[in-house]
Amino acid sequence: MRLKEALLRDWRRESFDEIDSYLLRAVGGRRPETVPAPLDAVYDRAERRRVAHLLHGDQDFDRFEGLEAARCFAAVTAAHQLAAWQEITAAFDAAGIAVAGNKGPFLGALLDRPAGRMPVTTDLDLLVAEEQVAAAVAVLESLGYIRGLNIQDHAFVRMSSRSVRELEQEQGSFGQLAPMCRLLKLPELDDMQPGIERWLPDRKIVWTSAGIRSVLSVDLHFDLGHRSASGVAYPIPAAELLRDAVTVRHRGAELRTLDADTMTWLLCYRAYLDTAVFGERRFKPFADAAELIRARGRAGAAWDTATDRYPHIAGPVARTLRFLTDECGADLGAPVLAPVPDADEAPAPPAPRSAHIVVCHGWGSRERSAPWVAELRSQLAAADVTVEECAPFRDVADPLTVGAAVAELRERAHAVRTRSPGTAVGFVGVSLGSTVALAAALADPSPDFLVAVSPVVDPVAESTGDDGGWSFLGSAVSPAFAEDLTACSPGRRLGRVGCPVLVLHGGQDNERRTHDAHLLAAGAAARDGRSARQEFPAGNHTLDNAPVGAAAAVSTWLDRLGLVALRSGNRS
Repeated sequence: MRLKEALLRDWRRESFDEIDSYLLRAVGGRRPETVPAPLDAVYDRAERRRVAHLLHGDQDFDRFEGLEAARCFAAVTAAHQLAAWQEITAAFDAAGIAVAGNKGPFLGALLDRPAGRMPVTTDLDLLVAEEQVAAAVAVLESLGYIRGLNIQDHAFVRMSSRSVRELEQEQGSFGQLAPMCRLLKLPELDDMQPGIERWLPDRKIVWTSAGIRSVLSVDLHFDLGHRSASGVAYPIPAAELLRDAVTVRHRGAELRTLDADTMTWLLCYRAYLDTAVFGERRFKPFADAAELIRARGRAGAAWDTATDRYPHIAGPVARTLRFLTDECGADLGAPVLAPVPDADEAPAPPAPRSAHIVVCHGWGSRERSAPWVAELRSQLAAADVTVEECAPFRDVADPLTVGAAVAELRERAHAVRTRSPGTAVGFVGVSLGSTVALAAALADPSPDFLVAVSPVVDPVAESTGDDGGWSFLGSAVSPAFAEDLTACSPGRRLGRVGCPVLVLHGGQDNERRTHDAHLLAAGAAARDGRSARQEFPAGNHTLDNAPVGAAAAVSTWLDRLGLVALRSGNRS
């Protein structure tokens, strides 16, 4: 399990030990009775993992000096965050800028946390639409905030206008804006400077000769998804989340924030990304997600809506939930999202019936050109299965449009159903042919099953210059073909595919196609436990170098679905 390996392995020369194990059980709400190390060592680790708040209520830590410092600091920062939010939201409302908050005091409001038992945070995370970031920054600057990351730099105290570091290139976040132009007076913390320096050494605090003068910074987020190292985008635009924002009253203030379900799946998604993708050992997102689920539960319909809109969250969310239950001992109730199974984990099938398969080939491919399709036909020869092929894009100089190919595929399915009622009809799409198969499966009636080989979920046609020419995979195509290609792309409609889906892809394929394969598989498995995915590590894009394995994966999956009855000698 990638998440477990990433979180539990040695990371940056820091071993995962019994203290981390103790804290993970605390994340799950089941902290062992025996503290595995001296209190200061456990607290220090909990503070570095940002989960010291989980030690509240433990008699061993009840009067511990570090926790007392954290309680006081959390209460003061929470009060200033709420005051800052009220000032900021009033200014944003006056400027006509939609804004909502995420995590921090907003999560505290959803959980109704007492101020002294909130996690210590100095960030106010705000969501704004990407097109309004510049206006939002201007409003914050008018309130006395300036840009910069290292807000400890005393140049800001001298009201310098320079930024220590610009963060516009960061993932979906503008960066931090800190209120340095007007020093915030926090006399309630002046006597705590030694304790804060000792017990909260990594917090972003501005110290001056007169004491502590700022504990607040603002992060503007316009996209809560992520982008891979090669530039493949997995977007969750803040503008879309803002449309469903809710208002929560907390400690005398009204906070606009995300609803509990949205906050929960976002926390699960980010927890997985931070650990398994970005390689950070962070416990706090897991702790926040577990606490929110225990307090507010999980609504299946709301999560289904989310995975309809953002299919790429399904796998990460499911794996986070599994990690919380299996590794942290959390009691989260019945699972909402089933883990994405591999091709050999499908449930028991119903009684078999006859089947008809229509294979749609991809760009530049012809009928009977794929070795694995020939192998599939051979493996299914003894079963009541017909395999036919179509190649709508074989002539790249004058290809059939995707829309016309979709119509052809559906006409073939209709003809089979009319001719042989009761026959299961399925589509197999290869590369660009999977775009056709997916688009055809989105219409009603849908096929009984769908196999996507190296799926192309988001095909791109690019302009080749001012002459209006377009190309696809290096071949010139007409503007009409390019427009049709874009219009027929399944995109975010993947969650509406109602039949079981098998996704096959090669480990040697490019990152964009691998991304599409995982995206499709995660969305399908979240809705249908019969869906599956199988990767061939040495396989190329069309799996022509893995004909036996690819064919066996399809035939065995169909057997387990109960759509074919294979002889034992045909199982590989």
